[in-house]
Amino acid sequence: MKMTKKITALLSVFLASTGAMSADWSSNSVGYRYAPSQSEPGVSDKVSKNVLSFTHVSGDKLGTNFFTIDLLKSNSADPANGGGGGAQEWYGFYQRDFSLSALSGNKTGYGFAKDLKLTGRFDAGTKNTAFAPSPRKLRVGIAAAMPVSAGFWDIGVQAYKESNHNGIVGKSVSFDLAPALASAWAIPVGGVGTFAGFVDIVGPKGKDGFGAETKTEVLARATFMFDVMGPKSGLTAGVGIEHWRNKFGCDNSTASVKNSCKATTPLLLVEYKL
Repeated sequence: MKMTKKITALLSVFLASTGAMSADWSSNSVGYRYAPSQSEPGVSDKVSKNVLSFTHVSGDKLGTNFFTIDLLKSNSADPANGGGGGAQEWYGFYQRDFSLSALSGNKTGYGFAKDLKLTGRFDAGTKNTAFAPSPRKLRVGIAAAMPVSAGFWDIGVQAYKESNHNGIVGKSVSFDLAPALASAWAIPVGGVGTFAGFVDIVGPKGKDGFGAETKTEVLARATFMFDVMGPKSGLTAGVGIEHWRNKFGCDNSTASVKNSCKATTPLLLVEYKL
């Protein structure tokens, strides 16, 4: 019940935000990815995960909306609280970008960038493990739209604020304000597919629920999705790689379980545009 309420709250934020402006274009897709070798802090074995996702992207005269939500299912190496198999997790975020070119009327670009964007993002999630995480993250910042000939490539800097829950010690944690760097891209390649991905770097955010100092967290993912039966079919499939270091701010060099706060895993992916 608690998990349903939290996901409903995230959906409400998305619907309220997108409903306030009339979209000029929109795109929805569903996807599946398999990660065979992820990690979880404090878990000695590598964790495989099956992930279902829904993504919405839309644009209006002032900027763009991006919303995505994942349902992640772990294998038994990452057990659910009370048993019953692997843990289940929901995680999603909504991001709103405002184009400075649209707001100011400047059509000539900004130096090396073809546009600058004011960005705001809200993340929420929940997981049914003994730790019982319930992350809430707020980001505000600015991003530069790089001058690629097709697709997009954004690089930005943000102020990052997180709160979470630590079920092991039975308390909620409000982390310190931290800097964040973010980049995301999706670039068509040779008419056969798209090279896409992101890099997310969050600086130290103070002490965690155990009183340990957090470290700079790095999450990077790169994928190549091939068009199946042509670009108009809406069906893509591909491969990728994901790297996570100091996961959730956990200091991998001093982790109680060696190397449980970092992982590099291959990815298999399928996506269908609705």
